[in-house]
Amino acid sequence: MSLGVLFPGQGSQKIGMLKDLKSSYSIVTEVFEEASDLLSCDLWKITKNGPEAKINDTENTQPIMLCAAYSIWKIWNDEGGDLPIYMAGHSFGEYTALCASGALKFKDAVRLVKKRAECMKNAPEGKMAAVIGLDYQQLKSIYEDNNLSEVSIANINAPGQIVISGTADGVSQLSDLALSKNAKKIIPIPVSVAAHSSLMIEQSKIFQESVNGVKFSKPSIPVINNVDVSVEESDNSIKSALVKQLYSSVRWVETIEHMEQQGVDIMLELGPGKVLTSFNKRIDNSIKSLSVSDSNSLETALETLSSL
Repeated sequence: MSLGVLFPGQGSQKIGMLKDLKSSYSIVTEVFEEASDLLSCDLWKITKNGPEAKINDTENTQPIMLCAAYSIWKIWNDEGGDLPIYMAGHSFGEYTALCASGALKFKDAVRLVKKRAECMKNAPEGKMAAVIGLDYQQLKSIYEDNNLSEVSIANINAPGQIVISGTADGVSQLSDLALSKNAKKIIPIPVSVAAHSSLMIEQSKIFQESVNGVKFSKPSIPVINNVDVSVEESDNSIKSALVKQLYSSVRWVETIEHMEQQGVDIMLELGPGKVLTSFNKRIDNSIKSLSVSDSNSLETALETLSSL
């Protein structure tokens, strides 16, 4: 049995998450307090009480999700959970993976994701939408045949589930073309930030200044990045991949397939929700997937893996 650990990105957050884990494990309090002190903001108060607008504000969401998933990783280790042979994080979740692998210090990660969120909010306003029912090659052909410049393919999440991102006109144009080519439906994503699109290029240059001020070490566990589905080990190459990630596609299908090719035969999602676990089933429903987001799922995952 070879384990791959996955960390979710923005969108998996919800008010009240980690409540039961916090009552059982002091590490949750410690992680949230350290990040809150660094940012002069009570992140746990937002996590516990909301309101929705506050927990969904990307400047809060990204540090909160880092704390949540990293806490669960620490608990997993403290409980003697199996170590993975590979890790990956979806979009922003890549920062959690780099923390968990020892490549990035937690305090540096907190500051970086806060800056990343600021840069995303300062980019030109845009739209995002999920295209349901077309595969990547179909959507890519539509995109290239029509020479679209104001929209990007942002997240290749699973077969038949691809997110597009860009200007309002660009997203509308590609959405209409996709529907004309038998896409089942278009689901608008309620954000004003065009993540993983060319609208982020200018802000990525500003973000690079912050990334350059942080030291990255060689990961103790290989982390497959979103940008080119490869494992980077040097300080400069990790930094380059993180900066490019702001305006590049999240190649999630290829990431999971690459893990399988490297011998991973069970996937473990650590963090709120089960978004990545649902993607896994659509990418390859033969692969075993588990998720840990609370005490019950933690116990189930530990028992399942110990019995294999």
